[in-house]
Amino acid sequence: MRLVLACILITLVSCEELKSNDKKGLNILHLLADETVNYRNPSTHYKISFPAAHDPKKSYRHEWWYISANLTTQTGDDFAVQWTLFRTAIKNKHWYFAHAALANEDTHLSALRSGREALGNVIIQNKPFKAQIDNWFWHSSSQLLPAKLEFSDVKDEQKWHAKLNLIGRNQFYLQGDQGYNRKHASLDIASHYYSQPFIDVTGEIFFKGQLLKVKGKAWFDREWGTQMLAPDQQGWDWFSLRLNSKLALMVYRIRSVDKEHLYASLMHDNGIIETLPSEEINLMVKQTKKGKYPEGFKLKLEKYNIDLEITAINNNQIMRFGIEYFEGMVKFNGTHQGTGFLEMTGY
Repeated sequence: MRLVLACILITLVSCEELKSNDKKGLNILHLLADETVNYRNPSTHYKISFPAAHDPKKSYRHEWWYISANLTTQTGDDFAVQWTLFRTAIKNKHWYFAHAALANEDTHLSALRSGREALGNVIIQNKPFKAQIDNWFWHSSSQLLPAKLEFSDVKDEQKWHAKLNLIGRNQFYLQGDQGYNRKHASLDIASHYYSQPFIDVTGEIFFKGQLLKVKGKAWFDREWGTQMLAPDQQGWDWFSLRLNSKLALMVYRIRSVDKEHLYASLMHDNGIIETLPSEEINLMVKQTKKGKYPEGFKLKLEKYNIDLEITAINNNQIMRFGIEYFEGMVKFNGTHQGTGFLEMTGY
């Protein structure tokens, strides 16, 4: 689930399509709920196959390639990185945007890039997989993995970068019903969605003038569709949590003025995925001390004896590209202990 898509849309809408229209009261999340007859809708009959699934899906309106990683330096300091490349279509034009972030417990750095293939600053190809926008890139030697991921930026005259090696099996977990992932409790709104949460990472980051060696674990998500929200839906809370070295948990809740929709999956490193429907997921806001974003959640999956308290490590992990949203590292404890990522939108 990526709210960054809304950031794309606000940029495009303000620059392209609504120049002559009244922008007052424009709800960007409602743009994700716009039905577009010129693009395909996801279907239960669609079969996801690899490695073709990594290719752009331009018959759909929106898509993204996403990776986040929880990293540790040689001295034991925790960092998080996140990189997303996404495409959205406005009429017959395909726009690509990317965002990246680097954070620790008290600092959050983020950056944005944009472009089009027609302008020459975007390259997406498969066999071998390559995704590049300006000088940010994901390059592999064959399929998606193994790969190199690099991005950089300058903030307040301070340069920062990440240069990471991604190592893992090309083993992907189809979310929902064989990759058909419903987004609404009653309406036929869905995406095609798969994940790889077991990626080993080594490399370096440059942060506050220091070059730091890092290692850790990364999580890859790939999703595409056309109508991503319904008009009654307000935003979402999305979690990626590593319960242990062999088990990963993904949970999201799409909030609604009517009935919220929840989904969860447990992914085992042997390739097995177990999905949970809304009625088996208990997710509650734990605390909101200041600001508009929850600082913690309680998550309970009684069927699997999972009972967690999830807390943001840095409450300032907020992306501000047109509109703002939270995306960053979390820690959790309870029946399991570990780290992961949280995205919160629509608050």
